[in-house]
Amino acid sequence: MSITTIAKLIRAARNKHSQKEFAQKLGVKQSSISRYESGKVNPSVQVIEHCMRLVHAEEMELIPTADELAIKIKADLAESGQGKLRLALEKLIEVLAQHRKDGSIIN
Repeated sequence: MSITTIAKLIRAARNKHSQKEFAQKLGVKQSSISRYESGKVNPSVQVIEHCMRLVHAEEMELIPTADELAIKIKADLAESGQGKLRLALEKLIEVLAQHRKDGSIIN
């Protein structure tokens, strides 16, 4: 099956599960799955990302979500001996936040 639309992606990710089962897995209503598959409504980015992971799980290593990555970074930085790295990251985050706040471009 060639996946050329969001509707086809949703159907492929559902993979023989009922719409109700799949909706529960995604945390949406069954009627939402029906509307996604009919092309009447586009799902959220999170639903699309989850479906892409399901469809492509065999083809590639799962890419962590931002939350999963944050948890891993937090755990790694909690190790002793990472103090200098924590300080450097704190300064980097401050600079990025300031640039984002004032709209300037980082060179």
